[in-house]
Amino acid sequence: MKTEFVSSNVNMLDGMLSVTVCIKRESSGGYAPRLGVIFTFGDKTRRMPLNREYENAEGQEILRYSNRFILSEIFFRCKAGDTTLDIIPENGERLDIIPEKAVTGDGIELRDGSFLIPKRLMNKKTPRSFSELITKDNIARLVFSVFNIYYKLYRRFHPTLENRITFMSGRRTSIDGNMRFVYDELKKDKMLDVKTLLFIQSSGRQLLKNTFAFMKLYATSRAVIVDDFFRLLSYFDKPEGTRVFQLWHACGAFKTFGYSRLGKVGAPSQRSANHRTYDYAFVSSREVARHYAEGFGISDSSVISTGVSRCDVFFDEDYKAGVKARFYEKYPILKDKKVLLFAPTFRGNGQQSAYYPTDKLNLDELCSGIGEEWAVIIKLHPFCKERFRISEELKKRVIDLSDEDELNDLLFITDLLVTDYSSAVFEASLLNIPMLFYAFDLEEYIKTRDFYYSFDALAPGKLVRSEEELISSIKQENFEKNKIKEFEKRFFDYNDSRSAERTAEFILNVIRG
Repeated sequence: MKTEFVSSNVNMLDGMLSVTVCIKRESSGGYAPRLGVIFTFGDKTRRMPLNREYENAEGQEILRYSNRFILSEIFFRCKAGDTTLDIIPENGERLDIIPEKAVTGDGIELRDGSFLIPKRLMNKKTPRSFSELITKDNIARLVFSVFNIYYKLYRRFHPTLENRITFMSGRRTSIDGNMRFVYDELKKDKMLDVKTLLFIQSSGRQLLKNTFAFMKLYATSRAVIVDDFFRLLSYFDKPEGTRVFQLWHACGAFKTFGYSRLGKVGAPSQRSANHRTYDYAFVSSREVARHYAEGFGISDSSVISTGVSRCDVFFDEDYKAGVKARFYEKYPILKDKKVLLFAPTFRGNGQQSAYYPTDKLNLDELCSGIGEEWAVIIKLHPFCKERFRISEELKKRVIDLSDEDELNDLLFITDLLVTDYSSAVFEASLLNIPMLFYAFDLEEYIKTRDFYYSFDALAPGKLVRSEEELISSIKQENFEKNKIKEFEKRFFDYNDSRSAERTAEFILNVIRG
């Protein structure tokens, strides 16, 4: 679909930078590409999203992209000099700006297609509004300021230990997922002091215990490794010699997250420290690096493609065979069945509000429609509390494993993955598993959550909108499997069992200088 630049406006408004871009396309409807901006100061970069609106005029569609940014918060805890701003479409290339159709103000210049923002504007403090001050995050910071007194005293008398590496998580009590594989690699080096701090989000006495343990380990660790959002990192200053590494738990980049959702419900504040303390983040391919840089609020150069450690098992035939043997020993009634794995993502703004609308899938109708040869495994997102009701009659064909078993392990016995917007599609592509995308609420999901790419074009399988279409596609084996290989090549730079090894090696090179 042909698009054309219409206008841009970059100006200061109420102490904040306001950016608006309009582009025009010949026909309306369908997916509208994402547009963002990238700030560059020295070797630091910061990507930010522009949110889109649609306007129809005389058979053409005008796409209006806009957002507002607190300039002094762009580069985390860093005073910036003169900074360039470029407008970047989702393909990563710079948008060509027509000078006579670009408006600037308050000392901002358009120079060689980039907007130049002077140092005095970048570091001008913007006062906080009352609503910004009275937030859960700020109240928590006030509470943790008491802990910070102890933390600063502890740091004064306990220096960083050059050989100490600590794995931290507030979502698990044992080392697994990406952590397990990198942990095993690092433990091979007997010179390292490898520690763990693992707990499930706590309160009361446990919160005190975990916070004190965190402060002591954060103050003395040369490296801290996490694989998800870890809130305590936001409340305490990072020691000068400490480096924080984010393994992240998902492959690829599908639905937007973190600061990529700026301006939408549930997005972090521009003033938040969430995610921005990472020195490095590891991803599956260079293709998705820019999206993780935007989502985490870190520089492009801080996102490293080493592969995703927990995917190493996909290239281990002994591991695969062991998983299958254990599974069928536990569930012998499924051994002669074809397995449909239903693994959708959650709806809602996050862990507290997460749910899946279970009324959108009638298990009786599904099982009746696809035939006795199929068994169904349900694997809801860990955030979801509700469960499907499974009748006694169906319990020989339908099992709910939402509360047990590793999703990746279930893929080894899966003949068909039915999902919607879950990142499980990336792992499934490594095993060349056929996929169906049951996306009954696609348009609403795009409005509230959005994707980094056109969902229709990217999904490595057939898109279905109703339960009837889902059943029909399964019966006809119409999965559009030909899309999988290209998808896999795009989102995985490495197809081997050495991602954990590469990741561990990178971490050691950084901390040993």
